[in-house]
This record gives sequence, C-alpha cells and structure tokens, in this order.
Amino acid sequence: MASRTIKLLLVEDELDYAHAVKELLSPPPAFHITHVKSFKEAKTCLENELFDVALLDLMLPDNSGLKTFSDLNEAVPDLPIIVITGLNDETLALRAVREGAQDYLVKGQLDGKMLDRSIRYAIERHGAENELRRKDEFFRLISENVSDLIAVLDHEGRRLYNSPSYRPILGDPAVLPGTNSFEEVHPADRDRIIRIFDETLRTGRGSRAEYRMLLKDGTIRHIESQGNVIRNGGQEPAKVVLVSRDITDRKAAVETLREALSDLKHGHEELKATQLKLVQAEKLEAVSTFAAGVAHEVKNPLQTILLGLEYLGRHLPTRDKTIKDVVQDMVHAVTRADGIIRGLTDFAQHSRRELREENLSEILKQAVAAVEPEFNQHPILLSHEFGENLPAIMVDFRSLKHVFINLLMRVSRDLQPEGGRIVVRTFASTLERSLVLNGKEFRNFEANDTVLWAEIEVFPNRQREAGGNPTGSHGSGLSLTVLKKIIELYGGVVETTHPEDTAGTRYAVVFKSAHRTTAQAA
Repeated sequence: MASRTIKLLLVEDELDYAHAVKELLSPPPAFHITHVKSFKEAKTCLENELFDVALLDLMLPDNSGLKTFSDLNEAVPDLPIIVITGLNDETLALRAVREGAQDYLVKGQLDGKMLDRSIRYAIERHGAENELRRKDEFFRLISENVSDLIAVLDHEGRRLYNSPSYRPILGDPAVLPGTNSFEEVHPADRDRIIRIFDETLRTGRGSRAEYRMLLKDGTIRHIESQGNVIRNGGQEPAKVVLVSRDITDRKAAVETLREALSDLKHGHEELKATQLKLVQAEKLEAVSTFAAGVAHEVKNPLQTILLGLEYLGRHLPTRDKTIKDVVQDMVHAVTRADGIIRGLTDFAQHSRRELREENLSEILKQAVAAVEPEFNQHPILLSHEFGENLPAIMVDFRSLKHVFINLLMRVSRDLQPEGGRIVVRTFASTLERSLVLNGKEFRNFEANDTVLWAEIEVFPNRQREAGGNPTGSHGSGLSLTVLKKIIELYGGVVETTHPEDTAGTRYAVVFKSAHRTTAQAA
C-alpha cells in the first residue's frame, strides 16, 4: 500500500484541526487529501470521485452525532470510515465503531505515526471484511443452490451448520445447530457411523459411508456421505464437514432395474424354452411331411414286390421246402415294411395340404427362423438375401416350409463339427429358353416364363476330399430324393451343383410363377 497514493476525504468544519491533519500526513505523495467542511459537501464530493478512506467529524453544521456516520455509511457503504470525536464523545465514537466504523480518533491525541497507521489499518481491515463478505456470499449462494447436503459438526457430532438443502429431510436448518447429528441415523447403522466419525477425527483422514436415516414420520432415507476434517490453529482435527447425498431414489431405481433384469432373464429363459419347443414342433411337422413323402415313394414298390412274391409262392415247385420258406420269409418282411409305411401314412394324415398362392421369400424366412436357434449352437454362420415383391407360387405353405427346414438341417449336419457358412437367397427371373438343369430339359418351363429361385449355398470350413461325398454321410440318398419328389408335386425342380472354385454345394429350387405374364398370355 505504501507504493501508491492514498486518496483521503477529510470531513471537518474546524479549519485549524483540518490543517493539523494535513500537516501530520505530509509530505506528499503518500496521501492526497480533499477537505470539505459539511456533510452536504462530502456527499457531493463522493458522488463525483472515488476515495480510499474518509476521516469524518461526527459534529458538523448540517449533521451531528451517530446519524452523521450512519448517513455517510449508507450513502457509500464500500468506503472505510474513521470517525473523529472530541474528548467527551468517546462513547458515541465506540457506538459508531459497533455500527461499522473502522476506528475512531480523539481530537488533541493525534500524532503523525498513529494517524498514518490508523488510516492504513482501516483500509486493510475494510478490504479484508469485504473479501470475507464476498466469500460468505459465495458460500451462501453455493449452499443454497446445490442439492447436496452440506453440514459441519463439532468433535462430538453436534451440528454447527446445515445447508438449506436439509429442509426437505430435517426441516428448518436454522433450528438444527447444537442438535445431535446421530439421532436421526437408523439404529441399525448408528454404531457403525459413530465409529467412522471418531476414526475420521482421530486420524484426520476423510472417508465415505452409506447409511439410513430414520425420520420422525417413520420414513427411511438412504444417505451417502463423504467426511473431511477441519483443523484448528494447532492443526489438530476439530470439526468435520460432511457432503452428503440422498440416494433413496437412486437405490429404488437400481432395485427396479435389478427386478426388471431378473424379469427379463426369466422372460428370456421362458422364450428360449418356448423357442426350443417351437423348433421341436417344426421338426415334428417336418417329420410328418417327409413321412408322407416316404410313404408315397415306397408304398407302390412294396405292393409290387408283395404281388411278385405271392405269384412266386403259387408257381414255385412245392417239393423244394427251402425255396418255399425263403419266399415266405420275404413275404413276412415285405408285409412288415408295408405296415411301417402305413403307420407313417397314418402319422402324416393330420397334415392336410392346401394349395394357395404364397410368397417364396416368406416361406424361406419362416424356415430360417425355425432352424436359426439350433445353428447358433454350432460354428455355423447363416446369412440371407430375401427378394421383395416376388410373384406368387401355388404351393402348400407349411409343407414347403418343412421341405426347406429339412434341407437346412440336413446341410447343417454336413458342416459339423468344423462349422461353415450357409447363404440363403430368393429372387425372380425371366427364362430366355426352356429350363435346363443337370443336363435335363424341363419342358413345362417355357421361354419368357417368370420363375422363382430359392438358392441355398453351403461353404464348409474344411476342404472337401477328392472323390468324397460333398453332402456328407448323413443320408443323401432317399431323403434328398423324397425332398425332390415333394417339390415336384408343386411343379418345382431341384438342381444340386458343386462349384469347382469352392468346396461348397449349391442347391437351387425353381418354381414357376402362379400368374401368366403379358407375353405368355399373348
């Protein structure tokens, strides 16, 4: 402060005393003194100029007594004021100090050093008070506008301060100082919290704790607190400041989420079980469909064999008993096989087929959805590209879906255990000439026909051995033959190829559109 000039306003009606003050504070430039002789002049001067400090005589021609100080302090609250009084007015001067004056000086008892020191101290104290007020205001704004619960406790746990955010929990914070902060802690948590509090004071290290508060109305609030110590002048822990949060809603939300996750897990398990049942049901339906196909393919040949054996039985030489026994055994075996076929036919009777216009992509979508859960249990990657707005085909939806389910399950077995990739796609095209597959011409497919394709490409992770069976060893004979026959019932054909540039297998199923195109109609 000694490095700059102090601007001082001297409000004094006695010219001799004013001159003495100027003499005591000389030489410049330590002080720049402006002298006025009345309260009115002082106010005018303060309205037009800034000062560092004021020396105010309490007895002026236009204002006197404590009111002189009060009026000037009200007019310029940020100005430090030192009052000047006579020997008989020290009581009045002390009252002015209690009202906010920085100091008082008695006329006739001044010297230069004391006056200089009094002015400088007054400026410093006023600056410190302003800084303290700013900090108090800053702290007040923070404490009144944060949702966190802020409290200061003494070394016995009595409350010294509680922020306004405590109001919804404990009521008016103004009545809380001096009360026991452990009283509202839930009895089951109280001893633990007291131990943590004592440990914090003993070690000086803050800690976090979670506990319950039991309020007067019986409600329970879950609180999370972080405690830290406030040290005294000897640097010993004397107080504890707590910053807490009411986490009741958060815990309730976590519990709700936990219950929701539990319900979701339970629902997932139920869905998984239902999905497995659905897969089994789809498999059963597929078995039914192929049982009918097997019965259709085997029934007539068995009847032919049976008739032939009966004929042989009637025309073989009767003297050769061995031949007769062999023929009889063959008749029994064929009769037994015929009974099995009839049983398969009865098993499949519940699935009556209805021909309708269907969408090939929808049939493949449902077939893929039925087998996907089982594929997920193996290293098999299943992808699909379903054509949109395809022309309709005339088929039995459920029967054809089971054909594709069976084919997909069959090719998936060829990929185990090494795994592989299966690509399913559907699309439509227009034939440029009669359909030729595997070197065979299908004359029911004519040029300009709109045809629907369902392709299933299988790419195993292992390389196919030279001369090996590309479709595996899981029954490519009768099952694939029956599958082709069922597709042929709906006017479709199947082509199986083995591209030389890959180790894969391609199954192409072709159907004719249920509707004639304009070119065909012409």
